[in-house]
Amino acid sequence: MNRRRRTAALGAAALVTLLAGGCSGGAAEPEPSDEETPHGYVEGAEETAEPQLRLVLADTDTGQVRLLDLLTEEVSELGEVPEVDGVVGDGRFAYLSSSDDGTTEVFDSGVWTVDHGDHNHYYRTGSGHVGSLNLPGPAQVVTDTALTSVTAGPGASLLLDRAELEDGTVATADIALDEGAIVLPYQGALVTVDDDGTVRVLDRDGAPQATPDATCTEPDGAAVTRRGLVIDCAEGTLHVTEEDGELTASPLSHPGEERGGPFLHRSGSAVLAALPADDTVWVLDLAEGEWRSHDRPGAVAATAVGEEGPLLVLTDDGTLHSLDPETGEEEASTALLDTVDPELPPALLADTSRAYVSDPAAGVVHEIDYADDLRVARTLEPGIAPHLMIQTGR
Repeated sequence: MNRRRRTAALGAAALVTLLAGGCSGGAAEPEPSDEETPHGYVEGAEETAEPQLRLVLADTDTGQVRLLDLLTEEVSELGEVPEVDGVVGDGRFAYLSSSDDGTTEVFDSGVWTVDHGDHNHYYRTGSGHVGSLNLPGPAQVVTDTALTSVTAGPGASLLLDRAELEDGTVATADIALDEGAIVLPYQGALVTVDDDGTVRVLDRDGAPQATPDATCTEPDGAAVTRRGLVIDCAEGTLHVTEEDGELTASPLSHPGEERGGPFLHRSGSAVLAALPADDTVWVLDLAEGEWRSHDRPGAVAATAVGEEGPLLVLTDDGTLHSLDPETGEEEASTALLDTVDPELPPALLADTSRAYVSDPAAGVVHEIDYADDLRVARTLEPGIAPHLMIQTGR
């Protein structure tokens, strides 16, 4: 990987260009003419019959970043991020941050899914490093087909042009926004949260559309689900939904005085989990619009699988638990890890049929069939200590 960095300042004029040696794909098929362009065609990408799922993993000790193909188990090197301490993803791209350096490195995993409502299209292309952002801490990412919002801790969002990102260049979108605002793309509009907690809805040019009767002070975490956009606020969870082209926002009270923290869930799932405090797990089912609190001593990682699915919780003794998300009752458990670092807990992810638990001490990732009493389906070896992990391809 080219060690030279070209970084972009956080702000409207920021621009990050493709680094030499960055994202590169295989030879693209010639672009069909308009008359013969097939449905779902994406220039430079190969369409596949099934999701091309991969894991992006990082070793916080060495900074090495690896890509693990879940179909073939092939492992490839993506690069290095010195002093990496955080990772988030948007289904295709991985954003690995270094708080000490104040930078976030963007990698293309080369796989993604396009949801057409009644069916999906699955794609793959080359993987690699795309560019760098000047961000002061671990990033939060919310995206749609046109824009990607990257926010790091308190402060303004950096709004990226999604088409440019997919072409291998990290560039800010040409939209005039208020300085200091959190900006989240949703349903063809922009949902913004000002410094004073005012929530606004803008069109894609930045022009005001509506000011919902809602407040969100100290926003910290957001996620897009099949039942709306959720934002963690000091007042509770703000739930933004769309009906007949109009966005409305309603607050959902927390079940305690704590903040929810990051939303933990399967991509797109309308059931979300949170770890607000020691020995406590919260679960939000957006179909019901209410948080539930469950006691779970030693909980260090959690994720919600989705509607009709379990709540998965890893405890500090290395045991993985499957819980009923409504009652908190344990349905299955398995002793999985020999060692758990409470300062850097293992990652716990889920997709539609499997869960993945990183085991840095053993240098492996455990693939779990959560519908079969937490059976270990595979043990994957990425070749590094997988302290950080996300899934892409969905």
